[in-house]
Amino acid sequence: MAESMPSDGSSSSLKAGLPTASSLARALAYPYGLLLLTTLVFRIATALPLQQAGYMDASYSMLVAQNIATGRGLVEDVLWNYLDRPQGLPHPSNLYWMPLPAFMIAPFYALMGISYRAAQVPFILLSLVLPLFAFYLARRIYGRDSYAWAAAVFTAFSGFYTVYWVSPDNFTPFAVAGSVSLYAAARGVESGKARYLFGAGILAGFAHLARADGVLILAVIPLSLFLRPAYRSVKPILLLTAAALVGYLLVMGPWFVRDYVVAGSFYPSTGAKTLWLTNYDEVFRYADDLTLARYLAWGIGPILASKFTGAVQNLLIIAFGDLQLFLAPFAIAGLYQLRRRAELLPFFVYAALLYMAMAFAFTFPSWHGSMLHSAAALLPFFAVATPAGIDASMRWIARHRRRWNAEQAAAFYRIGFCFLAVIISLFLYAQGIFGPWVGEQGSIPLWNERDAEYTQVGSWLGQHAKASDIVMVVDPPSFFNVTHHPAIVIPTDSVEAVFEAARQYHAHYLVLQFDHPVPLSDLYRQRGEIPGLVARAQWQDALNRPVELYEIQE
Repeated sequence: MAESMPSDGSSSSLKAGLPTASSLARALAYPYGLLLLTTLVFRIATALPLQQAGYMDASYSMLVAQNIATGRGLVEDVLWNYLDRPQGLPHPSNLYWMPLPAFMIAPFYALMGISYRAAQVPFILLSLVLPLFAFYLARRIYGRDSYAWAAAVFTAFSGFYTVYWVSPDNFTPFAVAGSVSLYAAARGVESGKARYLFGAGILAGFAHLARADGVLILAVIPLSLFLRPAYRSVKPILLLTAAALVGYLLVMGPWFVRDYVVAGSFYPSTGAKTLWLTNYDEVFRYADDLTLARYLAWGIGPILASKFTGAVQNLLIIAFGDLQLFLAPFAIAGLYQLRRRAELLPFFVYAALLYMAMAFAFTFPSWHGSMLHSAAALLPFFAVATPAGIDASMRWIARHRRRWNAEQAAAFYRIGFCFLAVIISLFLYAQGIFGPWVGEQGSIPLWNERDAEYTQVGSWLGQHAKASDIVMVVDPPSFFNVTHHPAIVIPTDSVEAVFEAARQYHAHYLVLQFDHPVPLSDLYRQRGEIPGLVARAQWQDALNRPVELYEIQE
């Protein structure tokens, strides 16, 4: 006869010591909930002080979103460049910048009314994904929550990006769609399962819908497959790439059709003309002469010099933008540690493609904002690599200093660098929004004061001009959002081009401010007059610099 189980409670005690499925799930989910709440509070805290778009890209997204929300569709009441030889206003929108930010804003305009605060909401919510993704990826790779928390902090408190995560621009949607697409591609390349690459293709489509260079993320997939030794024949590479392409076309196909209808091409070449710039101001030329022949006539010396400058500038953008500089050596060390991890193969491919495209092809746009936008998709991977790099650095030091405790030092510096990332992010944010705490005020007004002069100009126009009068300014989207006057950009190539553009598009007024084209510098500094431009009013911008309004009479 079998002995009965003892009745001293040992069995129940044993069961009580084992985690249940629900308690394990709660333990695993708790860090994500805490991280989500912390990031949300921080994002709201950084969003509320902002009162306006603050720069042209975000203003443009808001302008197009307003037209979508009010039933006018994908049109713009401004021309901020002449690269596609526009016929007049209104003009089909998003033939240069992509439409996803405007698509995200429009439903919130419809629900909440047209305001900057409504425009921020979808970006605040979407930006919560990035730290969660970094935490998940670090936990998956290392199995250590200490590393995962550090990666999440480096992503949430990300220096220069802090203010842009909550701005109605493509920083947030591109970073989320691009980084998660790269990870989905990694899962597909590692497993050979088409469903992951199909998902990666969908996300690559959304990345492209946010930024034109998002197409590079789609190109990453076949290159990553080719680099994996497991794929020794062309057939599986083609089949898996096809799965990604199908997902990509589900998102981008309708947009290609739209472009064909309004521009006569599935892939308008407007942005491609920036390949042939000899300086950034040529983006705003009126003359349609951005050609390969003109570019080659510039000379091999200046071309090579510009590429060298582009190579250096783009490295600095990554170092300061993604890594706040002080994290750069540790991220490099960490990436070396992870060089054979399948989860990072598409990241490495994309980083190389992006750097080469920006430094050596789209050289001038790259260091005027393009690289900072596109490198946002790299941020979570850099953040994930950094904790391992910190530990590797501490182990290296310990080998040369006998009294150095590598484990304690690594924990100390991980925590210390997290605090430093928070401090730097808060400082950079506060300096741009509330004012410089050290040194003198620069040439850029504080965020909420950048369009102060446009309010004054708009009041004058309301009293002296017709609502349909077109105005020439350096920032047409921001001007339109403040004054509701249609606007075109002041050409940068010559005074003659200013008048030619004014005649073609029937512009009546010109606003001349501190940021102005070089051909108008003498007029701005009152060193001479230009026949056909008659001064009508003058104000000052937020930094007490003159702002002049001219009537165009020629």
